[in-house]
Amino acid sequence: MLLQIFNIETFNWSFGILFSRLVRLPSMDGRVALVPWADMLNHNCEVETFLDYDKSSQGIVFTTDRAYQPGEQVFISYGRKSNGELLLSYGFVPREGTNPSDSVELSFSLKKSDKCYKEKVEALKKHGLSASECFPIQVTGWPLELMAFAYLVVSPPSMSRQFGEMAAAASNKSTSKKDMKYPEIEEEALQFILDSCESSISKYSKFLQASGEMDLDITNPKQLNRRVFLKQLAVDLCTSERRILFRSQYILRRRLRDIRSGELKALNLFDGLRNLFK
Repeated sequence: MLLQIFNIETFNWSFGILFSRLVRLPSMDGRVALVPWADMLNHNCEVETFLDYDKSSQGIVFTTDRAYQPGEQVFISYGRKSNGELLLSYGFVPREGTNPSDSVELSFSLKKSDKCYKEKVEALKKHGLSASECFPIQVTGWPLELMAFAYLVVSPPSMSRQFGEMAAAASNKSTSKKDMKYPEIEEEALQFILDSCESSISKYSKFLQASGEMDLDITNPKQLNRRVFLKQLAVDLCTSERRILFRSQYILRRRLRDIRSGELKALNLFDGLRNLFK
């Protein structure tokens, strides 16, 4: 009898109900509740309204952010989530470029060939980090924690006294100002981030190219439709995330170009002054 009730079908159903109707209630300190019919309201990235508990009526209410016309669909926000989070939790991907909260997770690691590898790992461990960490990148840029981690990766032995400071900033536990800069290694840190972005772009491009060559079983229409649907979701997500990486690549290349052109100008000025006093 138990096997008839607790099986993979009922598990999938329960899991779907939980994720589609589980709502966090801001007025109750983020307490969660299962709200029937909550999943009937569709998400819109431009909407800032949420379901919440109303003490006067002792029920869950939804207040719209604007007036809707009769017959017009009413939208709600599922939260400021990336396209990947929305796909994982709710099974859809917003149209490319429409989600201001979209981001892509990039993995960054210390180089084991680094002469100060052990010292840097110890500095990271003190602040709850490891030799490999993931950071989110958005179209608008990347977090200061990522830049601090990049500084730590490329920092030479002569900067060992700053390892702790960099690790603390990478963990968001720094007591000093967060916009710390190390001009002497800024170019290397930006190049490190750019290399990681370009490596990921290459992987995304290979996947998107291969997805166009996916071999589908046309003898099973039902399975074919499901595979086509899932394939399209994967393509939409990868296209969206690659777009963020392309934007980051553009920003990084411009910043590196500005740094290098500034160094070239300074070098030319120095040479000019040296020739003047010969």
